[in-house]
Amino acid sequence: MTQPQLSLSERLERDEIVTFDPCPFALPTGDDLAFLLQQRLHSTAHKNISCNPSDGHCTGFVQHSGDQVLRLRGLMRDFSAHATHWLGKQLPTYASAWQLDRVTLRTEEEATRKLRRTSRNDLLHFDAFPSRPTQGSRILRLYVNVNPTDDRVWVAAETFQAVLEKYGATVGLPTGDHSTWVRRIGQGLVGLFQPTTRKRTAYDDFMLRLHHFMKNSTEYQELASKRLQQFRPGSAWLLFADGVSHAELRGQFALEHSYFVATSTLVLPDEAPSSLVMRQPSHMDQSRAA
Repeated sequence: MTQPQLSLSERLERDEIVTFDPCPFALPTGDDLAFLLQQRLHSTAHKNISCNPSDGHCTGFVQHSGDQVLRLRGLMRDFSAHATHWLGKQLPTYASAWQLDRVTLRTEEEATRKLRRTSRNDLLHFDAFPSRPTQGSRILRLYVNVNPTDDRVWVAAETFQAVLEKYGATVGLPTGDHSTWVRRIGQGLVGLFQPTTRKRTAYDDFMLRLHHFMKNSTEYQELASKRLQQFRPGSAWLLFADGVSHAELRGQFALEHSYFVATSTLVLPDEAPSSLVMRQPSHMDQSRAA
């Protein structure tokens, strides 16, 4: 008997990295693409060139002129508009309550970057943003390989649930009174917050600890079962980057857009990382039980 085909949202929430080859929406071409590939990072303090799509403010790049700044801002915002319009049609329920996060232009070759260990992209990790807490919302990320000739090479490994079961207690599960973020997640309110009022929660702190633990763990990096994934020039791929352990091994020149997706809009909200963490007994709970 033929199994029913899963929807795109179900595939993503079941930790699949979904590829679209070629990219299904308009991308910079010709002189515009050449212009983007000429941009350079301002310093080693910046991982990527970043743009806030709400106001067009771009950071992290070497500025040569006012015209250059305006052109870069326009191209980054155009990418955001094209990507978000297409993605909203594919995932309308998510789009009803998601929050647009940053657009990034990734100009550096991942295989040769010199970064501190917890900032490296070539080590397996789940995404967690130190300065942009999700408060329990999921991190949906859309990538496009804009390199004209070379593949972008990733590896993917275990799901969040598998890693949580193995290492959650070691990392340090949320403890004490975390009723506020539990209530917000249960009511589906996360993801509807205003950017200027975001506060870190116990969940955000745990996810950042887990992110650092995974990158610093030689055991995890060496023993995790990995599968290689290659993305051709002009292709796009989509994933919940807080749900599947991944690393970017090689590739230069990519555009990326992140979205914070409210748990209330998920097909499988009970399988979201915030829900899985919420169901784990904290150290305080464990000590009381003992």
